[in-house]
Amino acid sequence: MKLRKLVSLIFLASFLLFSSIISAAEDTADKYGWITINGSISDIAEITQQNNLNKIPYPLEMIVYPDNLTDKLFLENYVEKQRIRQDFPAIKKLIENEPSQYSGHYYNADKGTVIIQITENLESLKEQVRDSVKNYDKVQFEVKKYSWAEIENAKETIINNVEPGTVRALIPDIKNNKLIIAFDEDALVNEETVSSLISQPDMLEFTTMPASALIAETDDTSYGSPFPIGSKIGGDYVKKNENEYEYYICTAGYFGVDQNDQEVLVTAGHCQNKARINTEWYQPTWKTPTIGKFTFRTTSAVDGTNKTSDAGYITLHSSYSGRPRVPYPSSSNMAMITGVYTSDTPGDTIYFRGANSGTTTSGKISYSNVDIYWGKGGYGYKRAEVLATGYSSIGGDSGGPILTNYAYDNDLTGWTFDLAGTHTGVITLKSTESPIPPGTYKVYEPVWTTFNDLNLTGIKVIAKP
Repeated sequence: MKLRKLVSLIFLASFLLFSSIISAAEDTADKYGWITINGSISDIAEITQQNNLNKIPYPLEMIVYPDNLTDKLFLENYVEKQRIRQDFPAIKKLIENEPSQYSGHYYNADKGTVIIQITENLESLKEQVRDSVKNYDKVQFEVKKYSWAEIENAKETIINNVEPGTVRALIPDIKNNKLIIAFDEDALVNEETVSSLISQPDMLEFTTMPASALIAETDDTSYGSPFPIGSKIGGDYVKKNENEYEYYICTAGYFGVDQNDQEVLVTAGHCQNKARINTEWYQPTWKTPTIGKFTFRTTSAVDGTNKTSDAGYITLHSSYSGRPRVPYPSSSNMAMITGVYTSDTPGDTIYFRGANSGTTTSGKISYSNVDIYWGKGGYGYKRAEVLATGYSSIGGDSGGPILTNYAYDNDLTGWTFDLAGTHTGVITLKSTESPIPPGTYKVYEPVWTTFNDLNLTGIKVIAKP
């Protein structure tokens, strides 16, 4: 969620005059080049995954410094369990190309296997998978009743035929081959009404969600230029009265290129008030020169007639550039961003860097391809969001990078992540009778949705020439 703040004009003036600026102690020269890979998001993902073949997967435990993990047997076992993950993009593509034949897929991290759901127990489907993946010995199959196409079609039918906001979320439950419909707890619509809209009502499970369950959400290091993803940004300063300004704090997500071939910083769209585009933004806040203007953000109709991701970008001034690194394990020792992950596989491990919390924490994907009605901040339905558990966030962490595939790259001789998305907010579910276990779920936008919805043409990564 973004963090809105009021700052005293008197305090701000004195801070500008007398405060020293914290700066990163790191040498800004990278051993290998920062490159912008252009093309579609699927092209970029494929190219970067080919570049990542000489990596050793590594277990990232936030309380243990990576170099302290020296148990050879433990590490070899971890690498073996990670082997199937390189096939996730191919599996997702297979399901998208044949949605009536497949129901979905999910990852069992304990066993290091992927479970692919098929609608019929046909040898031809298994052979299709065998021909598409490199680690078929790590593949298991489940036969399910409802196809991915039927689940997606049911989502669209329900969204198009109910009063906007009465259905707060539509959540594909891949493991159980169900579509969970989360009603607004005050809605006057009932289960029978929604069930009658589709031809397979047994597919549906129902729960409720109050509007208050949805909340769109410090490391004060001033990096100068270039600055990394995961750093603190602030902007959209508005004078409230003679002595106070209102402004917003968020987190830098990733660096890309827009249609005009200009470098942009992607963050959450709700960080910028939709009525005030082209406002100046700073890193970390108004005590430093402006890094650029927030020139574009997505919006979707509150009446629910269209869906989009929660995304926007700051067009960087010529004096600033982005650095495809993230402050982990520290602001002076940063991991490289070398790839793009677009699989969004339930059960997979992800990591989140929030600048306002100043932390990097880990979690797991619980549900993907979730459509959620937010009904505020310039958004009705947001599309294809991911629900995760485990990682931590606070206000001001919105827009921060979701990462995965922590590894040691032998070519680059350093620690690396792949970019998976940007953080949006949280959903808190309290019902003990819900098909979804109660608790707090983090919400993020997959990188493929923000890239496409912002009409970007490239993403900045580190690669060996």
